[in-house]
Amino acid sequence: MAVVFSAIVFGQSEGSDKKVNMGIAYQLGLNFTKPGTKRIEKDGAGAQNSFGLNINFNFSENIGFMTGLEFDFESYKVAMTASNGNSYYYYNDNNIIQEKDVKDPNTDQVFRLTGRKYKNIYATLPTMLIFKTNAIGDFRYYGKFGARTSFLVKSSRTDQGSIFGNGANGTNMDAIEAGLFPSTTTKMEGMKTSYGNDVSFIRTSLGLAGGAQWNFTGSTLLFAELAFYYGLTPINIEGNGKNKTLFNRSLGSSDYFGLKTTQSQLCLKIGILF
Repeated sequence: MAVVFSAIVFGQSEGSDKKVNMGIAYQLGLNFTKPGTKRIEKDGAGAQNSFGLNINFNFSENIGFMTGLEFDFESYKVAMTASNGNSYYYYNDNNIIQEKDVKDPNTDQVFRLTGRKYKNIYATLPTMLIFKTNAIGDFRYYGKFGARTSFLVKSSRTDQGSIFGNGANGTNMDAIEAGLFPSTTTKMEGMKTSYGNDVSFIRTSLGLAGGAQWNFTGSTLLFAELAFYYGLTPINIEGNGKNKTLFNRSLGSSDYFGLKTTQSQLCLKIGILF
């Protein structure tokens, strides 16, 4: 199978007339997070660094299909909105306590969350149609339309806020809300829940791109493109049923809620194809 595939790839004519072009690409992007709840707001633009394998299948001189495998290293931040009240979660060591868990006022502590930064790694499968112009000297200009489907490999988060003493009961929480408990501003890293992280395993975005290919020499093509991808699926979904961890205090009781966000990206990609 590998011998047959190699023959297809390398047995074609040179340059952009080959039926298949394969190479590597690097992508630098900005992440624009859109909250799906009024409990949070975006906190600036995030960053993306992506690299991987790109494969172009050329159906004709002007139409093709691009796919491959890319690894995205991304970060973004959200902030809690003060207008909806303070946001808290209970924790014990590095375990965040869920709504369904039994609270222990002797061991479970309280964290007031003001902001959260995510760092995610995705394995991404791009699937895009390519529409190219005829050759203009050594250049071809093109447009792309299609999707990027990403699968979460790893996610970590850093929480910004304040630590309080033990408070896993209504009396202590009311005192915390009233400012009667001392607190320490800090960052919380490596926190986790029993159901895993709150970042969705699959992310899909739909995008448009435009760029140019330069037939640098022989069968070697250099390319650069600018793309915008609109997120179709949420990247954060926390709290199915009683799995929620964040809560506000309302009328002396804990009002649990989940996070929901989508994300769009503006990206610059450069690469080389053979």
